[in-house]
Amino acid sequence: MGKVIDKAAYFKEIGYEPHEAQWGFHKSLARFKIAVCGRRFGKTQMTAKDIEPLLLIPGKRVWLVGSTYALGEKEFRVIWQDMMVKLGFGKDNEIRRSYNLQQGSMFIEFPWDTKIEVKSADRKDTLVGDGLDLVVMCEACKHTKDTWERFLQPALSDKRGSAIFTTTPHGQDWVYELWQLGMNEEFPDYESWQYPSWENRIIYPTGADDPEIIRMQKTMSNDWFLQEIGADFTSFSGKIYGEFVEKTHVVKHEYRPDWPNYIAFDFGFVNPLAAIEFQIGPQDTIHIWREHYMPNMTMDDHIFLMQHRIQPPGYKIDLCFGDAADPEAVEKLSREFCPTLADPVSKENWREGVETVKRSLKMRENGVPGLTVDPRCRNTIREFNNYKSQDTGKADRNPREDAKKNDDHAMDAIRYGLVHIFILGARTRLSDVIDPNTLKPGLSDSGYISGNSFVERFPNLSSSGFVTLGGQRF
Repeated sequence: MGKVIDKAAYFKEIGYEPHEAQWGFHKSLARFKIAVCGRRFGKTQMTAKDIEPLLLIPGKRVWLVGSTYALGEKEFRVIWQDMMVKLGFGKDNEIRRSYNLQQGSMFIEFPWDTKIEVKSADRKDTLVGDGLDLVVMCEACKHTKDTWERFLQPALSDKRGSAIFTTTPHGQDWVYELWQLGMNEEFPDYESWQYPSWENRIIYPTGADDPEIIRMQKTMSNDWFLQEIGADFTSFSGKIYGEFVEKTHVVKHEYRPDWPNYIAFDFGFVNPLAAIEFQIGPQDTIHIWREHYMPNMTMDDHIFLMQHRIQPPGYKIDLCFGDAADPEAVEKLSREFCPTLADPVSKENWREGVETVKRSLKMRENGVPGLTVDPRCRNTIREFNNYKSQDTGKADRNPREDAKKNDDHAMDAIRYGLVHIFILGARTRLSDVIDPNTLKPGLSDSGYISGNSFVERFPNLSSSGFVTLGGQRF
């Protein structure tokens, strides 16, 4: 294992006292660290201080990359002040150095063959060189995805180098995609944070209730406040589910056989069919834990794939819900998969459905949200973030008419399901809805094809348990 410098001891030496939120970033051992921060959180100081201990180790190459030299200079300024001034390295004539922003010449080269330098992404020709141990994308949202993927990421491969992305968010851009990786336990090399400004208790001692934060919230536009102060990737005018915050509402859920389990459908062919699976907890908490979200397939294919997914122990479906506009699909699901309800009321009253979802998203008295989404449900998370109404300036229009008409399939499915359960009272278990004696032969009371019926329907199924549909193996 390579040499490691004790960060806490180094920070003490330079007189740096990170606030509590910054310590979470400094302690992380992730290879790729993505921190989205509100203004005045302290991201420049945090990033620079995190780099400095690495510069005391021989043989390291570090780049600070800004979209311009000026944006890369901010972290370099902190490092220069700490190492060249406070620690006295500036007195050492063996250290080569330059600090000229106008000429774009900013670097420190230590005698132990370690070098840090500032690069500008508007000079792509300079982003080619030896392998790097660390690259920092300063104000990452001001960069393009191309800069990271074509130039910087490959430079880390030889040394298995690391990267830091710190930024104030700017919509769901390429940095948001990286940030999501850090929220997903399937990518352990990545770690992400979302730091609103008020996490800096040095500047805002009472946090979100600090008078300065309250003043800004009252005097700034809501969208600007959420993005610049709240570090919210997704604040924009017309967002329907403004209550949804990934840091709060995206929570891993393990299937509970003792809780009711439902699937809500929004039908489609060219557009994806969305089948959103969720459980209801004892306190009416909603836990979306699985999604089936696929376009260009027949209902037969959708049913087959869902029937033969790997299931958790004790798995069952209590009831399904669907779009009343497609009675044929509802009837087919009821006959071949699981009894499915599709009351037209769940579709017709869009506003009531949205309000039901919004109430579910609110925090409970115990500090947990009433609705959570498992991080594996990537399409559902994306739709919650992007579902929006369109401002037409016509006050007499039903808001449903102005809602975004695409990329809303999971949102429609969830709305149908929650209206059926919480407005129409569809809380019965499967055995209360259908007489087991009337089930189609081979269909169990959990809605699954069983025994020889499966073999009869799919005689070409391989012994491995997989089939091929449209050239794709499932």
